[in-house]
Amino acid sequence: MTAKGWFAVALVGAASMFAVKSTAGCLNKPAPDQRLAGRLDDLCAIARDGADDAEGGVRALGKYLGKHTGDILGDFGETVAIIERVKDDEAHDERARMARDRIYGPLVACHRDWQRFGEAIERDPAAKALVDRAMVRLNRTLEILFGNRVFTLRDLPSQLERALDKL
Repeated sequence: MTAKGWFAVALVGAASMFAVKSTAGCLNKPAPDQRLAGRLDDLCAIARDGADDAEGGVRALGKYLGKHTGDILGDFGETVAIIERVKDDEAHDERARMARDRIYGPLVACHRDWQRFGEAIERDPAAKALVDRAMVRLNRTLEILFGNRVFTLRDLPSQLERALDKL
């Protein structure tokens, strides 16, 4: 075989290996409940640090949530979708329990950190004011988006249409 032929074989081989590695990388992507658990671990670290610097912790929490709330909600939605695609009821329930354990694990592990962070916020007027303002704004946003409605499956399309008409 000529040098050109060997080069072509090597090029095709390298491209094939790259394609297989790229595909395997996609298959090895963490499950959405695992990603969500990782994000909850990140929030735990913020709470842990915030227990010693309440105002800094509140600002860090706000910054993190501002950047990752969409990811968190997306991971949660993907988790529900994955579970609901499982056809067998027993396997469905087992997958749901696995997701629950993954999600609650970080919350249980850092329960005390969140308590300490909350207590630090209560003692720090500047941190408390930041949290109060954020909660008022969030509640206002949700009320503007959805009003004081309880959505029902039967009426969901018309209820969402009415809620969006107010925008």
